[in-house]
Amino acid sequence: MMGFMKFHKLFIWIVFLHSLSSCYSQFIPADSYSIDCGSPTNTTVGNRVFLSDNLASSYLTTQQNVLVDTSANSIPQSEYSQLYRTARIFSQTSSYSFKINQPGRHWIRLFFYPFSASNYDLKTAKFSVSTRDHSLLSDYSTVNSTVKEYSVNVTDSELEITFTPSGDSFAFLNGLEVVSVPDPLIADEAASVTPPTNFRGLLTQALETVARVNMGGPTVTSRNDTLWRSWVPDRGYLKNPSLASNVSKVDSVRYPKGGATEDDAPRSVYGTAARMASEGDPKSNFNVTWEFPVDRGFRYMIRLHFCDIVSDAMNELYFNVYVQESNVLPDFDLSIKVGGLALAYYQDFVTQSLNTDMIKISIGPSNVNNALPNAILNGVEIMKMNNSDGSLSGGDIPASSKHSKSKVGLIVGVVVGLIVAVVLIVVLFFVHKRRKEERLNQSKIWIPLSTNGISQTMGSKYSNGTTISAGSNFNYRCPFAAIQEATNNFDESWMIDQWWR
Repeated sequence: MMGFMKFHKLFIWIVFLHSLSSCYSQFIPADSYSIDCGSPTNTTVGNRVFLSDNLASSYLTTQQNVLVDTSANSIPQSEYSQLYRTARIFSQTSSYSFKINQPGRHWIRLFFYPFSASNYDLKTAKFSVSTRDHSLLSDYSTVNSTVKEYSVNVTDSELEITFTPSGDSFAFLNGLEVVSVPDPLIADEAASVTPPTNFRGLLTQALETVARVNMGGPTVTSRNDTLWRSWVPDRGYLKNPSLASNVSKVDSVRYPKGGATEDDAPRSVYGTAARMASEGDPKSNFNVTWEFPVDRGFRYMIRLHFCDIVSDAMNELYFNVYVQESNVLPDFDLSIKVGGLALAYYQDFVTQSLNTDMIKISIGPSNVNNALPNAILNGVEIMKMNNSDGSLSGGDIPASSKHSKSKVGLIVGVVVGLIVAVVLIVVLFFVHKRRKEERLNQSKIWIPLSTNGISQTMGSKYSNGTTISAGSNFNYRCPFAAIQEATNNFDESWMIDQWWR
C-alpha cells in the first residue's frame, strides 16, 4: 500500500512538472500592442486586451481627434465584433509609433469595418497604409469587415505605421495590433516551385497573409491558436467539392522533436484533413484542387501542412502534390519523411512572380508500389511577398513615410558630421599649437655672426654653455623676443645706470 502511495505521488509530480514545462515553453512576445481605435474603454478578445483609444494616444501622432461609433445591432457577428463598434478617423496623414524591444519579425494586424456614423460613411473612405520600408495598402477601400495581416521584419528600434488619405478622402481604423513573431516561424530558405531549386531571402521579406485555410475542418479562431491567427474552412476554395471528403482525428496528433510545433499550426488544423473521395474504388485517378485568388506581379510563399491521420501503418500512403502545374512533392510518403504516423509536418514553397490571378494547389494519387489511390492535405497558408520596391500593394511608399525615414537618416548624418568636425578642430588646434611652439623655440636661438669666413657653432640660451671655436668673433645677432625677455620688457628699473645711482 505504501509503495502504491509513493508511486501515485511520483506520478502526480511528473504530470505537474510536464504541465509546468508546457506552460513555460509557450512563446511570450517581446513586443505586444493592441488598440481598440475609438473605444472609450478597454476591450477583451479571448485572452488579449485591446487598449482604449485614450490609453493608446501616446502612440499616435495626428492633428485631429475624430472618433465615431455605431450601434451593436448593425455589426456582423465574428470573433472581432467588439472591435467593430468604434473607429478613429484620419482626415490628414497620421502615424502610430511603437517602441520595438526585440528586432525581428512582427505581426501587423489592421481591423476594418466600414459603418456609417454622423458625418462619415466609412464605405467611402480611400487611403494608403505604410511603414517606413513597405507599402501595405494603396488607395484602399472596403465595404465588408476585414482583417489585414502582415508579417514584417523590423530592424529599427521603432515601428511606424502611417495612414495617408487619398485626395480629399479620409482614412479610418477600428483596431490595430503589433506583436512579435517567433524567430523560427519563418525560415530564410524554401523550395522554389519553378525551377525546382532553393530560394533564399525570406527573412528580409515583408509578407501579407492572403489565405490561411484549415482543410477538412471548421473555422479555427484566434482564441485557439497560440499566435492569435484565424483559419477558415476550405470548402469555398475547392474547385470540385465532390472529389474531397473530410477526416478528423485531432486527439491523435503529435509534434515531433525538432519539427513542427503548435506555433506553426494548432492541433485542430493538423488533426483534420481533406482526402480523395476514393474509398471503395481502387481505380480512382483524379486530383483534388483548391483555387486561391491572388494579385498578379508578385511572388508568393506557400506553406503546406501535413499529418497522416488516415493510414493504419507506415508506407501505405503515397501521393503527389502540385502547385500550379508543377509536381512539387512527387510520390510523397509522409510517414517516411517524419518517421511515423500522425506526426505534424509542413513544407514551404516560393513561386516565381505570377502572371495569373489564381494559385492552384492539388493533391492526387501516386503509382508507387501499386498504392491505393489516396492523398491528403491538412492546411494551407499563402503569403504575398513584397516586390523590389518594398511594396505589398503595388503602390509606392507615401512621401510622408519616406520623409520620416529620411529624417532619421538626416539626424544620424548630422550627428556623425558634428563628431567628425569636432575631432578635426581639436586635431588642427593641437597641430597649430605645436607649430607655434616650434617657431617660438626657434626664435630664441642665439646665432653667432660669421665673420672673416670663420664658422661659428650655435648655442641655445637654454643650454649649459656655448662653445666657441678659437679665433671666434664675439659679435652675435640677438632676436628681439630674447632681448625683451632679458630686459623684462625694457623695465627701466633694470637699467645699469639706476644701480649706480
